[in-house]
Amino acid sequence: MGRRLICSAVLLVIAGGLSGCGLGGGGSAGIGGSRVRAPGGDFAFSPYVDVTLTTPFDLEGVAPDAGARSLTLAFVTSGGGCEPKWGGDLAIGDPAVLVPARRVRAAGVALRVSFGGAAGSELAETCSSTSALETAYASVLNRYQASGADFDLEGQTLADHAAMARRGAAIAAPERRLGRPVSVSLTLPATPDGLSEDGLDALRTIRAAGARVNVVNLLAMDYGTPQAPGRMGRDAVLAAEAGHRQLARLRSGFAGWNSLGLTVMAGVNDSDGEVLTLTEAERVAQFASGHGLGLSSIWSLARDNPCEGSLTVAQPTCSGVHEPPYAFSRAFGANSAVGLLPRRAVDTS
Repeated sequence: MGRRLICSAVLLVIAGGLSGCGLGGGGSAGIGGSRVRAPGGDFAFSPYVDVTLTTPFDLEGVAPDAGARSLTLAFVTSGGGCEPKWGGDLAIGDPAVLVPARRVRAAGVALRVSFGGAAGSELAETCSSTSALETAYASVLNRYQASGADFDLEGQTLADHAAMARRGAAIAAPERRLGRPVSVSLTLPATPDGLSEDGLDALRTIRAAGARVNVVNLLAMDYGTPQAPGRMGRDAVLAAEAGHRQLARLRSGFAGWNSLGLTVMAGVNDSDGEVLTLTEAERVAQFASGHGLGLSSIWSLARDNPCEGSLTVAQPTCSGVHEPPYAFSRAFGANSAVGLLPRRAVDTS
């Protein structure tokens, strides 16, 4: 998801009051109860925000313009043992993230927290106690009053079956510790042929451990081979259609389109020759809206801006294509003109 390039740690500055949809198991209620309406229908849009950028992302200045009503903060990884940290380095309770996040939430933005990613170790890989792992997950979700927990599992993480079982057991009932509902998304790599067998095994293992997964979110990006111009949007749709068929065959409650999510990487992807244009993103958004997907997202909000000059290598803070700021967010239905709350909202946490 662009983290091989982008995920060097430190922090995110999110200050001031902002305004800000999410996922639900039945496809009717979103995270925090809010949704963003896309041109063709109603579905959940929650762009990823890279908390680990070395140059802090000024969310205070851009979030009202971007108009997303849900944000997915990424990524929580292991700081050693069972200790969660942002990017494996920054304390979860660091005021540079926590205080502004409270203001964001108070201004009406639903927050989701993503655990894992392509860099570092997801907590289940280093924490051998299921009870301690459950406590670690709950502590982060509670600290940020997150309405959703995302588990982004890639690479070698998918091959660690013991960790996968612990992860499933630990997220089986987060409400038990939090005392409130939390939606769970499982984010997995995909190709135009759908999920890999490792990804399907991960879902089976987590489900067998008792976890309730609301949405399986497909990473439709970084396929590893150059794509002809105009193919990335079509391939994302193919990935969603194939993933939907795979999930339906599992006969585990994933037959509906609302059990499926789709995430694309705005503009230039990490893999050479892969570029998602705005026109292709609009095609993906229309598909997601028309089929009632439970979640859609982009990697990442910081990249939803044009770069200076033409680039062929993915950058952490711009898309590499010549489109206006937040054009990709707009394609997925974000609208800064709808229901914005005052910039300086009072935090009620």
